[in-house]
Amino acid sequence: MGKMSPSVRSLVSTSLIKKPPSSFPSHKPHTNLTGKPPPQNSGKTQTQTQNPFTSPNLSDAKRVFNSIATSTRNPLDLRRHNALLQSYAAISTINDSIAFFNHMIKTQPAFSPERSTYHILLAQSCTVPDQTLQSVHQVLNFMVNNGFHPDKVTTDIAVRSLCLAGHVDEAVQVMKQMALKSAVPDTYTYNFLVKCLCKSRVLSTVRGFIDEMKSFGLKPDLVTFTIMIDNVANSKNLREATRLVDELEKEGFKPDCYV
Repeated sequence: MGKMSPSVRSLVSTSLIKKPPSSFPSHKPHTNLTGKPPPQNSGKTQTQTQNPFTSPNLSDAKRVFNSIATSTRNPLDLRRHNALLQSYAAISTINDSIAFFNHMIKTQPAFSPERSTYHILLAQSCTVPDQTLQSVHQVLNFMVNNGFHPDKVTTDIAVRSLCLAGHVDEAVQVMKQMALKSAVPDTYTYNFLVKCLCKSRVLSTVRGFIDEMKSFGLKPDLVTFTIMIDNVANSKNLREATRLVDELEKEGFKPDCYV
């Protein structure tokens, strides 16, 4: 399998931490640019995007899924299974989501979950306010036990989900743990976390994180320095900004128009 481009990988990561997609197609309203009155409704109602699961109750969710599966002419594909899992995960606990996941496998023998399916559970586990990261480790172990070892995309989704949930310290912890397990993040995930740290922590903490990650082969690049310089410049710390520019040049980088 070829490398996934940063833009595509970022799209995949972001889609897992947004609102769940409906298992049914949605219609985007058209913008009226002509100034003419809109045509009268022909009587047909547009399908609105909504969660098919109205209750977090696991038994109710199983009944809804069974109803959808039996009423669909063609077998549910991976995309539909993932969409339904993500919809239920938006309102349930992580344990119930895993139980729902197992129910889908049991009742739909043709369903073969892929790494993306487990990443839905991982993104949900990152929203749990738990400094011990018990739910995150639960899902990661669940992945491994089913033959899917974490990779850099797994790390990216965990880090982004934790940061967007406000758990920046936990994101740092997870990145270090994943790096130790051969799921070293790429520079895009690394710089994303550096940016989050710059927004919420003092510069010494950011520098400490950067120094620690060097042991995993991750070194600051031009983007990293640009993020840090922009942060200190916005806080009017021009002395530190000048120091960072000097450090950037010593590392062999040339300041561009963004620095």
